[in-house]
Amino acid sequence: MKIRELQERLSKFDPELEVICYNEDEIFLVENRGFVLFDIQDISTTETERFRLVDGTPYLEFKSGSTTEIFVTLDITSVF
Repeated sequence: MKIRELQERLSKFDPELEVICYNEDEIFLVENRGFVLFDIQDISTTETERFRLVDGTPYLEFKSGSTTEIFVTLDITSVF
């Protein structure tokens, strides 16, 4: 999702509402829970190279160079 799209979507809500993230991927789930909640700790930019690991998992390598892109990153935690 691009920042423009995120801003458009968020602008439809009360700006005083808190933002949380959740995930329903089975690899993150604990028994008897249908989802995991995350809290956004920080938002920043970073220069990285995006690729997939051998098993297909999306991954980032934090470095500078001709093959890198600048991304906005959300630092999230499940402890809040």
